[in-house]
Amino acid sequence: METTNLIRKETEAAIFERTDKLRYTYHQTDVFKKWLGYKRVRRQKLSFMRSYVENTRKAYTARLRRAYAEADILLNMRPIINDGELISGLPDNGPLTPEEEKEYAELEKRMSGAPDTGGLTIGHMALDYEKLLRVGVEGLLAEVRERRAALDLNVPENLPKDEFYDGCEAELLALCDLAERYSAYAAELAEKEEDPKRAEELRTMSENFKVVPRYPAQTFHQALQSIHFYNFTLWELYYFGRVDRYLYPFYKKDLEAGRITYEKAVELYACFMLLPEAYLLPNVACDAMLGGRTREGVLVENDVTYIALDAIRFAHSANGKVTLAISKDSSEKLLRRAIQTNAAGLTQPALFNDDLIIDSFVAHGVKIEDARDYCNTGCAEVTPCGMSGCYVVAPYHNLMQYFLDTMKTSPAGESEESFWKRLEEKIHHEIFTANLVLNRRQMERARVGCECMRSSCLVHDCLETGRGIDEGGARYNFTEPNFLGFGSVIDSLRVLRELVFSGEYTMEELLAILAVDFNGYEPLRQRILNKIPHFGTNEESTDKIAADFSRMLVRACGGISNYRGVSPLIPGVFSYVEHSKFGAKTGASPDGRHAGYPLSSGSSPVQGREKKGPTAALLSNTAWDHKSFLGGVAINVKFSAGQMSGENEDRMVDYIRVFLLRGGYQLQFNCVDTKTLLAAQEHPEQYSDLLVRVGGFSAYFCKLPKLMQQEIIDRDAHSFE
Repeated sequence: METTNLIRKETEAAIFERTDKLRYTYHQTDVFKKWLGYKRVRRQKLSFMRSYVENTRKAYTARLRRAYAEADILLNMRPIINDGELISGLPDNGPLTPEEEKEYAELEKRMSGAPDTGGLTIGHMALDYEKLLRVGVEGLLAEVRERRAALDLNVPENLPKDEFYDGCEAELLALCDLAERYSAYAAELAEKEEDPKRAEELRTMSENFKVVPRYPAQTFHQALQSIHFYNFTLWELYYFGRVDRYLYPFYKKDLEAGRITYEKAVELYACFMLLPEAYLLPNVACDAMLGGRTREGVLVENDVTYIALDAIRFAHSANGKVTLAISKDSSEKLLRRAIQTNAAGLTQPALFNDDLIIDSFVAHGVKIEDARDYCNTGCAEVTPCGMSGCYVVAPYHNLMQYFLDTMKTSPAGESEESFWKRLEEKIHHEIFTANLVLNRRQMERARVGCECMRSSCLVHDCLETGRGIDEGGARYNFTEPNFLGFGSVIDSLRVLRELVFSGEYTMEELLAILAVDFNGYEPLRQRILNKIPHFGTNEESTDKIAADFSRMLVRACGGISNYRGVSPLIPGVFSYVEHSKFGAKTGASPDGRHAGYPLSSGSSPVQGREKKGPTAALLSNTAWDHKSFLGGVAINVKFSAGQMSGENEDRMVDYIRVFLLRGGYQLQFNCVDTKTLLAAQEHPEQYSDLLVRVGGFSAYFCKLPKLMQQEIIDRDAHSFE
């Protein structure tokens, strides 16, 4: 039963009124204003430390002590329900009293002796929320108890499993307790509410909390409430997976029963999208993926796909976003809707090549049905939903610094072939060294744990094996180092070919020029910028350098294993904001980049070098094999305002089809005038809601550092003229 997908003007105005109010409320939080981050806020951390130190439950291991402390956070959390919310659940950011501040400082000192499981983050994965909606927390508890009861504790290897199940049960019960208190609080607010409409909304919320997340969801509204409630307490970036696949049965059932309309579903989903604005660090993303295929291979495109796409303009959110898995079989209607949303300056959805990613997963040993069940779990990286270890993308590598270091050790008269060989050896060495640090951290986390155990309850095969995520209980445990400055190095390799390996300059002479940041050598820099071919212009010999260099990165990852025995490591070339941070610490480079300026973004060409239009840039961007880069490939394309709409919409459809046929991995758009960006720099108070795509994620432009703002301004603004 499909709807017409229409939103009436009067309903549209009402949705905007609610979402604008909620966005304003969320942006007043300290999380948004003070960049508190998406880890435990101070009040929750105080509760954690107090529980860990006092250990009133007499936990017999450090790992179980952590789980009990996680449970105590939930047991001591104050319900937060903001005016206008239809879906609720947020951390308590209330300030500490002077007495609590003193206690906090003392507990921090005492916690310094606790096992250190920092150094690696958690999250950056998708949980099996489809299972949560199907069985509820009670179903998870039943499975935990059944598996625990079956253990023979006279067998030593079963003791860690018993510990794991113990921690899972404590956390799950505490989550249910928190939901019960939310239900009571919503009912209390309803009794006091003078507006009949709002009172009814609060009563509905109270009833929803009586059902979810403890029991299986019964309605579309309850499904959204359940997954949000489980998610927000995990203190990190956990992604929502394939929402149009698992939410559609609830929507369809509600629609047939007359309990919901398309418009109401859009409003609910917009409220759902906005919530991360209140508890995540600004300029990150808590994405859900649309489209793609079912585990059986059936194309997914239904009402919920369009509900989520329609909700984008109402939510107008940087943190709560949707991405879209597309393929050669995707309908033109779906592609056009994605184009229209991006053309409106909303910076989403980013487009992922479903065919290429599925093939890549299968090539890396993932079962076909699991490969189809992936989603992005960060800016550009992808993992199988509810089956992956946490934060697989680590660490970031500064390719330009490795390149400059290789230049500095170049013997006189070195050949281009020798330089490439030494560069590959340098990169391989740096990957191994950094991975060794990760392995040692994973080793310690396998001993004492770091993840919330309730997150492991929705990751296969953790409950099945009695091992948490940090113990390697997930079905797939890839490590994916991410490489910054891809385009910068390609252009620099071309410059060395033209200037050094040709004999015109020695390596020593060029290094001396870089050491003074091209001061006194501006004619040479202008020659580099304007005369030597660049990556991004569809120039064959430079694109071949890109292809050769990409194969080098794959080889450099070879022969290196992670702590869980998975080899090889899988590279990625996206950047988040790290290309700006790393660039700030990196000296001038042969591609003409000044010292301190950001490196190239993602896999894209150097900023300002795409001089032959969007198609030429896309052809260069796909002149190398993306299939080997499951760690993420972010192609950033900036169009001038208006260039993605009107008669150009047809061209955009063709552009996306070329991206798919050429084997591109991920495509994302900015559609904004450079004049607007400059005005926002000058008068940020007037452009507080201006959204831009950065390096795989969306951000509020005025919340970005100045260098990062300038890097986005400097990108070529394409047109089809």
